[in-house]
Amino acid sequence: MIGIHFEMFRPSKEYRELAVLREINRSSVVSQRGLARAAGVSATMINAYVDDLVGRGFLDVTGDTNRSYRYHLTDAGRARELELAQKLQQELFQIQAALRHELLGVSEEGVPPAQAQSA
Repeated sequence: MIGIHFEMFRPSKEYRELAVLREINRSSVVSQRGLARAAGVSATMINAYVDDLVGRGFLDVTGDTNRSYRYHLTDAGRARELELAQKLQQELFQIQAALRHELLGVSEEGVPPAQAQSA
């Protein structure tokens, strides 16, 4: 997820939540800046995501300052990461199917079959 730049689609709150959960699952020593980069939000905005995840029981945070914070997914957090990943995968398959349907409806010349026959 890191480094993905969307031009046509805007990431949802759930997509950003998944990005945060995945980044923490990769490393508990990730910085707030690293989490913000993964989620595509500002470093100050990531605090709201972390607070929300802690409040919902998906994440535990240890440490005294933002430089010493360590993030840990709870069992519920790992389940939520899996749930969101499956949802993303399902939506990507739906997009792929819709695009395939649209592309198959266009001839090799880039003209829909009905227009190609009348030309």
